[in-house]
Amino acid sequence: MSFSTLADFYDSINGSAYEPYADFLEKSFKLSTIPVKEVLDLGCGTGGICAILADRGFDMVGVDISTDMLMVARERNLGKNTLLLCQDMCEFELYGTVQAVYSSFDCLNYITENKGLKQVFVLVRNYLESGGVFVFDINTEFRYTQILDGKSFVYETDDNLAVWRSAFDKEEKLCEFEIDNFTKLSGNKYIRESETQIQRLYTHQEIMDFAEGFDLVEQSGGKGFDGCDEAEKTYYVFRKR
Repeated sequence: MSFSTLADFYDSINGSAYEPYADFLEKSFKLSTIPVKEVLDLGCGTGGICAILADRGFDMVGVDISTDMLMVARERNLGKNTLLLCQDMCEFELYGTVQAVYSSFDCLNYITENKGLKQVFVLVRNYLESGGVFVFDINTEFRYTQILDGKSFVYETDDNLAVWRSAFDKEEKLCEFEIDNFTKLSGNKYIRESETQIQRLYTHQEIMDFAEGFDLVEQSGGKGFDGCDEAEKTYYVFRKR
């Protein structure tokens, strides 16, 4: 999953949530038992939250597998204390440790196998200092079955149009998104690009099983920063022992 056709749309979908999500993260960082200065963003996308936190004085590292997303992120983070790395979340490597890690906008749901998400927790534990926090959100079963399954969504900007069609397989716990992106060239001419993305539903017990070496210090089902209903997202804050 590369988000290659959606780099231009990512900010129009999530952009209004960057500031409030950064506020939530700063509040969550206070649950760390150590001062937080170096922060890792797993699945940083176009680097919107990275840029905000860098402006607030944090030393940022952003990891994303999409070169298209990182091109936007690099431009946005020019002159800021942000290091951007093109890496798979399940295999990332850092130059040193950090005091906080976060993954926003249900990014972890794009890891579709238990062993993959378990490996993310292992890597986070390796690079996170004791007392530091791991903050993330995941989509709930309600979101997949009641909001996304069988639905279509349209996102439009001046020069682009994206159409999402989603279907959730309850037995496999997988949600498939078929995405068509239309980019305007001139007049009535458009380029069409298509891709398929898949998300996996994870239960609370699965998350707890993966979190070896961590303590759960906060869990909430608050309203999503991207406009989701209260039942659509679960937010976790884990602290490394």
